[in-house]
Amino acid sequence: MILQATNTPGFFIGVNPTDQPPESSESLHSTQQQFMTVQNHILYSPNPSQDFPIVTPQNMVSLGDSGGSLVSPMERLPKPRKKKAPTRRAKDWEPYKARILDLHDTQNLSLETVKNMIEKEFGFTAGLRQYRTRVSQWGKDKNIKPAEMAAIVRKRQYRKLVDDDKREQSFTVRGRTVEPQKIDRWMNRHEIPQTALYAPSPAAFQ
Repeated sequence: MILQATNTPGFFIGVNPTDQPPESSESLHSTQQQFMTVQNHILYSPNPSQDFPIVTPQNMVSLGDSGGSLVSPMERLPKPRKKKAPTRRAKDWEPYKARILDLHDTQNLSLETVKNMIEKEFGFTAGLRQYRTRVSQWGKDKNIKPAEMAAIVRKRQYRKLVDDDKREQSFTVRGRTVEPQKIDRWMNRHEIPQTALYAPSPAAFQ
């Protein structure tokens, strides 16, 4: 039986060869071309927007821990968490104490810079918060605590307003001089007037 294309795309009718007059080779070739044309019309639609997307296994990513299920690569997988720095004990810091204090205290480098340098030089890893805690325990913390600054302001204002015949007093905290500009900034931030004695409240020590 020969398949003959109809006017309706995708449909063919069966023709019994005995019921049809013999065709020449050119007619048979023409019929085959029409069949291929209709077949191509079925497989390849001229309007891509009407095609349904075909998802093949090559376009999928397998998740090993999800029972073999497949997900599209367009779906963003969660990023792995950054490895947490190990918690270091006091004895772990001793081999690097001198170098850390030299960089931070003597060369006045930031703790973040010191942390990176120590990690490159010795392979010693610790979190920045651990560095701050350790340097504070070594008594080399550069930050002036609120209670310390409150005491400085109280003495400074008394010397300035009561003992005004004496020269201005200088202050040091853990071996470092506290600059007058830093004291002024702290007073402005806490709205402390320059022309009044300062009696710090308990909140100033927090």
